Amino acid sequence: MGIYHYNAMKYRSKNGIFASILSSAVGDDGIRITKIMYNSFLSYSQVTYYLTLLRENGTLYYDEMARVYKTTEKGHKFLELYNGMGELLKVKLTIDG
Repeated sequence: MGIYHYNAMKYRSKNGIFASILSSAVGDDGIRITKIMYNSFLSYSQVTYYLTLLRENGTLYYDEMARVYKTTEKGHKFLELYNGMGELLKVKLTIDG
C-alpha cells in the first residue's frame, strides 16, 4: 500500500491538488498552512503556489485575523463537481473494465 500511495501522490493533477487543499479547508474554523501542507503532501513552496491560485480564482478565502484558510461557496461547488466526475469515471471504468 505504501509504494502505491506514494506513486499516486507523486503524479497528481493540478485539479487533484486543488481538491485536496479545498477539502482540507472545509469547515467553519478554517485551517492553517502547515496543516494544509501535511494533509495535501506538499512542500511550503508548492502549497504557497497553489494557495495563491485558489485565492485568486475565489475558491479559497484567507482570514488574516485568524490566519486560517477557508473554502468558499465557489470552492464547495468545485469539490462537488470534482467528486462527481470521479464517481462518473468509477462507473465508466466498472462498465468497461
